[in-house]
Amino acid sequence: MGVTDRIRARALELGFDAVGVAAVAGDTPDAGRFADWLTAGRHGAMDWLVTDRNRARRADPARILPGVRSIVCVLLCHEPDADPARDARLGRIARYAVGEDYHRIMRERLGRLQREIMAMLPGSRALWYADTGAILERGWAQRAGLGWNGRHSGFLSPSLGSWLLLGEVLVDRELEADAPFASDHCGGCTRCLEACPTRAIVAPGEVDARLCLSYLTIEERGSVPAALRPLMGDWIFGCDACQEVCPWNRFAPATREPRLRARALEGWTLAGFLALDETGFQTLFANSALRRATRGGFLRNVCIALGNRGDTAALPQLRRAAADDPDPLVREHAAWAIEEIARRSGAHDAC
Repeated sequence: MGVTDRIRARALELGFDAVGVAAVAGDTPDAGRFADWLTAGRHGAMDWLVTDRNRARRADPARILPGVRSIVCVLLCHEPDADPARDARLGRIARYAVGEDYHRIMRERLGRLQREIMAMLPGSRALWYADTGAILERGWAQRAGLGWNGRHSGFLSPSLGSWLLLGEVLVDRELEADAPFASDHCGGCTRCLEACPTRAIVAPGEVDARLCLSYLTIEERGSVPAALRPLMGDWIFGCDACQEVCPWNRFAPATREPRLRARALEGWTLAGFLALDETGFQTLFANSALRRATRGGFLRNVCIALGNRGDTAALPQLRRAAADDPDPLVREHAAWAIEEIARRSGAHDAC
C-alpha cells in the first residue's frame, strides 16, 4: 500500500466519514468567487475576511504552509435529525451545534492525522485546519473529489448529504490526488432558495450574510434589524432551513460521533435562558459552539424567538430582562418581544 492509500485508510480509521486528496497546482478553487462575494459586501461585518493577509492566504495556500503540494480533505457527519420536543422546549439550534463544539473533536482527530502523516513522510511538514483558518474548504473538498457546492452554498456529498463538517491537512509533499468532482448534481432544484426565510440565498450557491439567520444569530454583535426579526422564527443559534429541504439529505447517515449528538439540557427552557448571567452562560455552554454568539447575542436571539412564538407565559421573564438585564442589547430585544407578544395576542395591555 502506497503512502497516499495509507493516509486515506488512517483518516477513515480515525472516524472521518470520507477522505480525498487535492493537488495544489494552478488556480485556487473558488478564489475568484470568494473575491467577488467580498467585493459585493456580502460578508456583512466579518471584517477579518477582507484583510490583505487573509485574502492572500485564501488565494494561495503556500502563504499558510510554504511549499504545500497536497491537501488531504476529510468529511465528518454531524447530527442530521431534529428533535421536535427539544426544539419546542429550547428553541431551534443548528444541528452542527447541538452537541459538543465540533472544533474540539476536529482538533483531536486532525491533529492526530497531521502527526501521523508527518511520521509516514519523514522530514515533511503538515498543518491542519477545520473552519479555523484562511482556507477555501469547499473548493478544495470539491477538487479532492468529495462532492460539490450546493445551491444553498453548503458542501454536498452524493452519499452523505450536507450535514457535514469539513477539515483539511496541508502537506508539503506530492500525494496521489483524487479526480475533482466535476458535476453539480443540484439539477433544477430550487427548494433551498425557496425555503430560506429571509431570501438570503441571492443566487445559486451565493448567500448574502447580512440576511442569513446563521450570521444574524452568531456573528452579528449588535441589534438585529427590526424587519428581519419576525423572519427568524424561533431559531436561536444558526439555521438549517435550506438543508432541511435538500433532497440529497434523504441519504444523510446518523453521526457516529456521540459527542456531536444533541445535549438534553434538562431543566432548561427557552424563557429560562433569560436567567443566565455571564458566568452561568459560560458554564452552561463551556463545551459548546453556542459560546460564539456571546451571552448578549444569545439572549438577544432568545428574546426574538419568544416574541415570535407569542407566548404570554414568557412575559414575566421578558419584563425582568427588559428592566434589569445589564446588557442594553438584551433589554432592547426583550422590550421588542413584549410588544410583539402583545401584537400577536391582541392583548395590548400585555406590556
